[in-house]
Amino acid sequence: MRVIVIQRAARSMHCAVIAVSLFVFGAACRSARDETLPGHAALRTIVEPALLPKRDVQLILTGSGTRKIAAGQLLLPALDDAPDGAAIVVQGARDFVLDLTGVEIRGAPVGTELDACRGFGIVLVDCERVTIRGGSLGGYKTCIAAFDSKDLVIEDVRFDAWYGMRLASTPQAEDAADWLWPHENDEDEWMTRYGAAIALNDCRGAKISRCSGRHGQNGLLLTRTTECRVVDVDFSFLSGWGIALYRSSKNRVSHSRFDYCVRGYSHDVYWRGQDSAGILLFERSSDNVFVENSATHSGDGVFLFGGRDVVDGQGEARGERNVGGSDRNVFYRNDFSFAVANSIEATFSSDNWIIENRLGGSHQHGVWGGYSTRLVCLWNEIQGTRGCAISIEHGVDCALVGNRIEDSDVGLELWWDEDPEFVDGAYGKRFDTSSRGHLVLENRFANNAKDVEITASSDIVFAANSFEPKPPTLSLLGVVVTGENAERLEPRELIESLDGALPSGRMRDVSIARESAQARASFERAKAWRAPSIAGSLWSYSHAVDPRSGLDTIVMGEFGPWDFRSKDPRPTPRAFGGMLANSTWQATWFAWQPGGGSGSNTDPRRDLSAWRALAKEPLAVSAVQTFVDPFGGSKSVREAVGMKHFGLLAKADVFVPTAGTYVLRVTSDDGVRVIVDGAVVLENWTWHAPTSDEVQLELARGRHEFNLEYFQIDGAAALAVELVLVQDSLKKE
Repeated sequence: MRVIVIQRAARSMHCAVIAVSLFVFGAACRSARDETLPGHAALRTIVEPALLPKRDVQLILTGSGTRKIAAGQLLLPALDDAPDGAAIVVQGARDFVLDLTGVEIRGAPVGTELDACRGFGIVLVDCERVTIRGGSLGGYKTCIAAFDSKDLVIEDVRFDAWYGMRLASTPQAEDAADWLWPHENDEDEWMTRYGAAIALNDCRGAKISRCSGRHGQNGLLLTRTTECRVVDVDFSFLSGWGIALYRSSKNRVSHSRFDYCVRGYSHDVYWRGQDSAGILLFERSSDNVFVENSATHSGDGVFLFGGRDVVDGQGEARGERNVGGSDRNVFYRNDFSFAVANSIEATFSSDNWIIENRLGGSHQHGVWGGYSTRLVCLWNEIQGTRGCAISIEHGVDCALVGNRIEDSDVGLELWWDEDPEFVDGAYGKRFDTSSRGHLVLENRFANNAKDVEITASSDIVFAANSFEPKPPTLSLLGVVVTGENAERLEPRELIESLDGALPSGRMRDVSIARESAQARASFERAKAWRAPSIAGSLWSYSHAVDPRSGLDTIVMGEFGPWDFRSKDPRPTPRAFGGMLANSTWQATWFAWQPGGGSGSNTDPRRDLSAWRALAKEPLAVSAVQTFVDPFGGSKSVREAVGMKHFGLLAKADVFVPTAGTYVLRVTSDDGVRVIVDGAVVLENWTWHAPTSDEVQLELARGRHEFNLEYFQIDGAAALAVELVLVQDSLKKE
């Protein structure tokens, strides 16, 4: 390997043109003394990536001053996948500017599939007051990465087509392999596994402005990074996270867009999001401020989690005291509407403030605040939530004030349940895990299926809320009043609005109180808070709502969501089933009885023969093209079979056109067994949550008999079966 080192002091040359060697089609290597880098004309002849000779030159920059790369297109693959193998390394620079205006740098040619992008583009190590300005980067796993640096500036850089995992889910069925794992990042796992447009590690005081990125997985990763300012950036239509923070505090993000950062969605089929998010905060990321940003149509608009230090007790095990979660973050005047899961999820943390945001149209919750303490939800608009507008499990002293809660399945849910993993675990030993002390004040409830659902909660304060006048439908069971003069008051007197209206819904095992000093204090502090003045113009709260709006605008392709704003072509859905998509299953559904009583011998886990014999009295019989659910995609079969205690036997003759190694993938909930040519090849004959299993099969060319057996007990139900040739399967790895 040859290395070119360019180091010039600012006093000797303010601006320099960088030269670097590059091979093109086996031509003689350009000399390092050339005055310019090859531009568009040189790369225009590259048509086959396989014909590119290996580059053996790395550019290392240091010192100070301004360096400008001549305008043009450069193909600069990383030497290897490690940071020190980056195409360009800026080492120990001070007061340095790298000007990329008019330059496109790629680690792989345009058209390279995202999961084939490798290595690092530009790496900065131990730098101070370094600026990267302008240009375009792509074709790397991580385009720009900085380590142990201060006061960096990254501005006006465009990113296009960097690393992204190939999604195995299809419109018909979710694949568990697509789920992200944000819970580990102390060894920079996020960057190693998932890549990014920009990754800052152990940095302080960076400013990132007017940057944008499309066609990748993650936009901006901040790991152990503090006092960073992010303004006017647009990392949207990604398959992971728009911006993600880990152990990163005192950062400010404003006037930016992180829309359509989503995976794990098929309209009206499945909608779990697979831990994608427009904004992610994990592991003690505290004191951050998010002002006037848009993160709509994402897995979660915001996914905030206290972290394993506080939940699993890892911080205390290291000898730390007073270990907290991701605390004291502020979300002010943002739009987090139309989340696949939750507009805001904030768990195992305290003193987070959610002020004057748009949080409507989401599938599960407007705000999900599990194990939150002193959470403040103030003056938010939460409309059209398919689940619950605000739901807080095991929360303490939360203030829910002045919110507009409309057109949701449930308006407000406060509850406690037996949850031994957390209540009896490391978290419960240090924190109050009851549900108590909440202030519900001046909220407007309208047109909800149920306004409230409150169970096993104490000292709940209702005051000055507005409810629709309607016939009384509030169910009170085990509800009492506590505090001064409690014996003289009826619960309904403290719950009703000023005009005497009551909410719809139910309260069970609840105590109603007059006041919560802790919640009131949190609310008053949040009400008096003033947002910092942050310049920015890309997005503001006054922007009109996108007229396309709803969740049906999320259309997933093989590498992520359809970017209709950039006028990308609508992705062609991948047909589910592989080789099985061309076969027809003859399927029979039947009922069986759970254990106990005279029907105990029909449990498929106890007497398989007796269970199979029940197929002689079917509930439904049908031909199924591809199994994407336990009902063969048929509404009529679903209605006939129900959701509990049914079995399925199905048989198909499958023609295999090419002999070779195949992968059989099955997602199931509950038990499943696949028999090929009389031999059991895959089996998970248990009661389980949605689980993906796979096995490799050697199949000869010709017809093969496939038999499928499945049983459902209760709860969720899932069944998806796919057979893929290994060379096609490897594309998904």
